[in-house]
Amino acid sequence: MDREHAMNRKSPYLNALVAPLLIALSSVVFAEDIDTLWDNLTIGVGVAAVDYPHYPGSSQSDTLVAPLPYLEYSGDWLSIDRDGVQAALFKSERFELDISVSGSLPVNNDDNRLREGMDDLGLIIEVGPELEVSLSEWGNNRLQLHLPLRAAIELLGEGSVNTAGWVFDPRLHYQWNKNDLEFEVDLGAYWASREYNQLIYGVGPVDVTPVRSLYSADSGLVGYRLSTTLQYDVNNWSFLAYARYMDLASSANETSPLFEDDRYALFGLGAIWRFKIAGQ
Repeated sequence: MDREHAMNRKSPYLNALVAPLLIALSSVVFAEDIDTLWDNLTIGVGVAAVDYPHYPGSSQSDTLVAPLPYLEYSGDWLSIDRDGVQAALFKSERFELDISVSGSLPVNNDDNRLREGMDDLGLIIEVGPELEVSLSEWGNNRLQLHLPLRAAIELLGEGSVNTAGWVFDPRLHYQWNKNDLEFEVDLGAYWASREYNQLIYGVGPVDVTPVRSLYSADSGLVGYRLSTTLQYDVNNWSFLAYARYMDLASSANETSPLFEDDRYALFGLGAIWRFKIAGQ
């Protein structure tokens, strides 16, 4: 592989990490004056390493190691932290309505034997409302119900964008923190519309081969998921470990010729150095 091709292959991954932060910062600039923005802003830089399957149901995976910028911001209605961008639309003692942002990295189909010859999967961005319900709090523990419903768009080359349906990601969220240590667990399920599942699992007439049959995806369950996050803060540093496991055995599209493995496991490590702290 020549150097130019290697750089082109990596650039979508870097864009996936950097673009949401730039969008979020632009939103803050419009919402606040510069002095308020600077006073409430934490800026850092970090490095992340993640090993992830190409998509749920794929038996092939990639490992990504990349530097990334880091922002923390806490305003009247908009906040940015390691959990992403949150815009508080409504908040009470028990309920909070936010904007949820998520997504998945691109897949070069030349690297995936089941999708070889098909169009690449672009960067998928998911955005939509998320209702958080506080169920219980005791000591350093918190239990919540998170109910995000997000619209999905696929970002392709040359600035083109495709709508990709919607996803529903309900989960129980447990959080424990003490001093500089925080631990989170999420247990839930992942549903998607037919349009989203067709993007991942569908096979059109032009993509049929002797070993890849025509397939029209259904809406429904993608899988059940369990994820954990551990964060340790020391001075201006944060160290993170993340893992996600999905059980895909009951997937609505397990008969797709692009579906091979009914388990999905993702692991990641990260370190962040904050060189500008809010209030300083």
